Amino acid sequence: MGRSVCVITFGCQMNCRDSEEMEAALEDCGHRIVPEGEADVAIVNSCSVREEAERKATNCLRRLVAKKRANGDFLVGVAGCMAQRLGEELFRSVPGLDFVLGTGNFHRVAEVLGQVEDGEGPLLLLEERGPYGRSGRRRGVFRPLAHVSITTGCPMRCSYCIVPKVRGPFRSRPMGDILEEIAALAAGGTKEVILLGQIVNRYGFREFPSSDGKSPFVRLLEKVHEINGIERIRFLSPHPCGFREDLLNCFLRLPKLCHGVHLPIQSGSDRILRAMGRGYGREGALGILRRLREIMPDCALSTDLIVGFPGETEEDFQKTEKLFDEIDFDMAYLFQFSPRSGTPAAERPDRLPADVVAERHRRLLARLAVTSLRRNELFVGTVQFALAEGFSRKDPAVLVGHTQQGKKIFFRAPPEAVGTIVPVSVTGASVAALTGELA
Repeated sequence: MGRSVCVITFGCQMNCRDSEEMEAALEDCGHRIVPEGEADVAIVNSCSVREEAERKATNCLRRLVAKKRANGDFLVGVAGCMAQRLGEELFRSVPGLDFVLGTGNFHRVAEVLGQVEDGEGPLLLLEERGPYGRSGRRRGVFRPLAHVSITTGCPMRCSYCIVPKVRGPFRSRPMGDILEEIAALAAGGTKEVILLGQIVNRYGFREFPSSDGKSPFVRLLEKVHEINGIERIRFLSPHPCGFREDLLNCFLRLPKLCHGVHLPIQSGSDRILRAMGRGYGREGALGILRRLREIMPDCALSTDLIVGFPGETEEDFQKTEKLFDEIDFDMAYLFQFSPRSGTPAAERPDRLPADVVAERHRRLLARLAVTSLRRNELFVGTVQFALAEGFSRKDPAVLVGHTQQGKKIFFRAPPEAVGTIVPVSVTGASVAALTGELA
């Protein structure tokens, strides 16, 4: 008899996609996916990119293990990046865990659960990185928007980043597998796909050949564009290295490619970018962003920025601040530097005082609030096409979706609009979202 399982996810969209793969594998073996309150097995899919993400996952695990003490049949496991990074140490820091499953083993979750049920636990499974092939999907789940993983691992060696250690070597899925998955999604009513990878535009790098001056990633975009039923295509997250003219030209000739691009820059200082090992300079990154705005004046641009990298001076930070003068970012994800054990940046002796980092973070957040609001207000009074993805958690009479630029929008429309792309008159704007009425 199958178990009732909940999967609790921390971290990025790729973690969300990995959680769905685990859920599909569990369902295929007769288990049921349920909310946490109904579960007798809980699996935490963890993130390790920043210390705060690990702290949240660890606190969640401790809460679940306490629940296990009150119910001896309850099982608790942890999967994902933190599991891969800490491994056996997790059994000591969170006594009572039943299994720890690394990033190369999501497909084996049902097998591991079965072994634990047979009394073989606690189990540790970390090392299995075979060919990167098919990715499981839950059956009977309607997805107006779907994330599709196309690469795993990372070929870069940024000095602050733990991803290459926890995600392993860079690998790309066969193009045929990806296209088959997307075609099946389209047949099920999916209108928009978001292609995922740690460095998504390096898809096929040194694995598949370029052709006619087009990278494997560009050729993949062209093939996805041909799939009937798919009306929108996005990708996360590209790297400035590899964002070349063949990819820029896609925004001119592939109308399904959305007018929203997230390009992580991390710093506005060339000196800090070199210390980070990013492989590009300030002007190179800005050149890509300016070119995108030239191609698509309505393009929404977002980025990632790290504040307080070791050795960052006030002058370095001001160069990051000035990015907001040169590019009106629609959104930016701003992070205080978080040292990750085993990375070169964590060993540097020139760490900044916490209060200095926090103050710079606040300054950048204030800048972002101004530019985000200004960019969103540009859409007030226009009609935008929104993919209605579901209902607002605060008001079930309000639908929530995203515009062609990727901006979140709340609007009133009949429930049957969910899963369709509809015209919306934008009536209001905040820092984070738009509001409107069905046109």
